[in-house]
Amino acid sequence: MPIHDPCALLNRLLEEPNESAWLEFKVNNKDPREIGEYVSALANSAMLAGRDRAFLVFGVEDRSRNRVGTELRLQQLKQGNEDFTNWLARMVEPRVLIEVLDFVCDGLAYSVIAVEPSYERPVKFAGTEFTRIGENKKKLAEFPEHERALWIATGRRRFETAVASSNVTTDDVFATLDPDPIYDLTGEPKPKNSQEIIRKMVDAGFLLDNLEGRFDITNLGAIMLARDVTVFPSIAGKTVRIVKYAGRDKSRSDFEQEGKKGYAVGFTGMMRFLMERLPKEERYIDGVRRMVPHFPETAVREVIANALIHQDFMVTGVGPVVEIYENRIEVTNPGNSLISTDRILDERRSRNEKLAATMRSFGLCEERGGGLDKTLIEIEAQHLPAPDFISSANSMRVVLFAPKPFGQMSKAEKLRACFFHCVLRWLTHDYMSNATLRERFSLAPEDYQAVSAVIAESIKLSRIAPADPSQGKRNARYVPYWAA
Repeated sequence: MPIHDPCALLNRLLEEPNESAWLEFKVNNKDPREIGEYVSALANSAMLAGRDRAFLVFGVEDRSRNRVGTELRLQQLKQGNEDFTNWLARMVEPRVLIEVLDFVCDGLAYSVIAVEPSYERPVKFAGTEFTRIGENKKKLAEFPEHERALWIATGRRRFETAVASSNVTTDDVFATLDPDPIYDLTGEPKPKNSQEIIRKMVDAGFLLDNLEGRFDITNLGAIMLARDVTVFPSIAGKTVRIVKYAGRDKSRSDFEQEGKKGYAVGFTGMMRFLMERLPKEERYIDGVRRMVPHFPETAVREVIANALIHQDFMVTGVGPVVEIYENRIEVTNPGNSLISTDRILDERRSRNEKLAATMRSFGLCEERGGGLDKTLIEIEAQHLPAPDFISSANSMRVVLFAPKPFGQMSKAEKLRACFFHCVLRWLTHDYMSNATLRERFSLAPEDYQAVSAVIAESIKLSRIAPADPSQGKRNARYVPYWAA
């Protein structure tokens, strides 16, 4: 992120109580190699400290913090016949964003190097990694614990923490982001002091203090709170697009609608819009005739929230899509599933942990790992066909099906329902049996043989297995194949 007001930055850095892993003050140092080693050390230490930038400032005494100015002009410095800035960029690997500025404040000359850490691997200068130990620059290899921690840290870079819009004023923040969901969705009282709201947004990771009296809006802040996502190029097109088709294929569509609000701002309204347009059937509930959607709202909500959370934001030009057909809903997100679809209920892994945590804290989805479980529970309670989870190289699709009696289900649908019912029972430390599967299909005891045939075929295809191979068939109990 570029430096817009170097004097404001200098003032802010001088407020720090002392030099730190990500901040170094010097007066004059014209040795390019020494400067290059500091760039490596500061970048690596900033990563360990969780900072988005590190700074090497010339013109300030490190102990007294006196502003004395510097004779150094980084943009005029040479290493051999090469400009220092070009040489430094060539000597540092992997490529990181390095900004070099010479500037004047109150009649004194200063220079600053701002470097962003690498999110790929530790930063080297001339083939060697450096780090900061206290206020001293050291070779990283001499401190294996720091080196190990740094490798772990470089693997934690997330889309959510990157900057969507930089150097914005407080007024800009409130013009582009809606803070109300922070309070409306959590039940916290909203303060009247705008600076307290800003502080809350910084603490939540929606904003970064850029140390220049302004703020950077993170992708997390934009995707959750944007009044209009098209203002932010990094997330434009990442809201939910809803398409309703007239029949069971794509030959004719009734409408297409794409949201423009951030997830926290628009999710409730999107769900209301969607549920009003789902296929419905007439039912009598407590003696009153009502039109009830084919799909339970809880299941729809959790599947959509799951698509938002697990999408791959690095796949450009496409976002989550909800397609409504006469007999099903298909929810697709960019990015393949990180988990085998057979283990999608019991294994936990997310591309976007900060987004997931924020969605949960706002009550927009279930607690960690519980969303799809609850989807299957709701579907079983209404005796609907089991959902289908389809992972491809570039996308993940979840299909929810309209009501269909057991006799009209295909063989594949019966086997899928059997498998996921078995998984759900296993997750509650229980077992599937012929009786539990009959209940799942809403069948009578006399349909024992029909269910036995489904179980036998599932065993044959290695989808389930007997919990105890020595047990008799009458009281047989079953587990998923991967739990046997």
